Amino acid sequence: MSEHFPKPEPSRVQKRILDLFDELSPKQHQLARYFLDHEDVVAFASAHVIGKETDVSAATVVRFAQALGYGGYTELQDEIRSTFPQYHTALQKIEQHLLDASLVNNIPTDIAEVNIRNIEQTLQDISLDTLKQAADAIIGANRIRIFGGGLSSAAVVMAEHSLKMLGFRVRAIVNGGLAQTLELAALDAEDIVIVISIWRYLKASIAVAEYARDAGVKIIALTDSLVSPIARLSDFVFVATMERAAHNRSLTGLFSLIDLINATIVAERPQESLQALQRIDDLYHQQGDFAEGR
Repeated sequence: MSEHFPKPEPSRVQKRILDLFDELSPKQHQLARYFLDHEDVVAFASAHVIGKETDVSAATVVRFAQALGYGGYTELQDEIRSTFPQYHTALQKIEQHLLDASLVNNIPTDIAEVNIRNIEQTLQDISLDTLKQAADAIIGANRIRIFGGGLSSAAVVMAEHSLKMLGFRVRAIVNGGLAQTLELAALDAEDIVIVISIWRYLKASIAVAEYARDAGVKIIALTDSLVSPIARLSDFVFVATMERAAHNRSLTGLFSLIDLINATIVAERPQESLQALQRIDDLYHQQGDFAEGR
């Protein structure tokens, strides 16, 4: 049995979505992903509001609830609320918080709380067996190629840098294009592909996973949902919680996954990792890359 960090059981609505996902339409897939990640919003928001959030009509939201076996959207909401009796109190607290004239003074605390929550929820859902297997696949690969774009780009660059520091032959390819095509053409079964893809999912990232799968190349997915397009194409899947911290989704959960994978690699090959880091540190000093006195 796989060892995990402690994690909550999926709700009844979430279980229905996961069980029926393959039978849903493309529009319903959008809703499925939103419902899986935002049950607290779905519990109180109207079908019209959910439709606006997911670029579908309110009628599609209602039909989605019916496809899951509910009489309608209201019945689905009742199901969610029945499993969270604390929601009413929580909602009252949120309303009071929004009415608080000193809200601006709470921004640093609010941002910190969101980021901490994202990290904690991300780590709750990690399989330690999968983590070790993915680390071993990276260690045993001939070359590592990391693909992603848009909001995922920062994580792609971070993952490339951290693996290079550990002595791996790794290259990042951001935002598709000719560079992506050339790297895909050079892949072989001894390589490994890491795809970082979060909502909204870019076609270029999905194309990478599809090509690598067909070429027999192992794929590690870093994403934000178990039903994201790349999650369903990959050998190893890691899901980050990405609650918004400001105008965009917070990347702290995603960065924590990268740190966790790197730490696992170091634990698997401590001597090689130390030697790689020492070589880099020696070169930094030889080439005078550090500012004087810092």
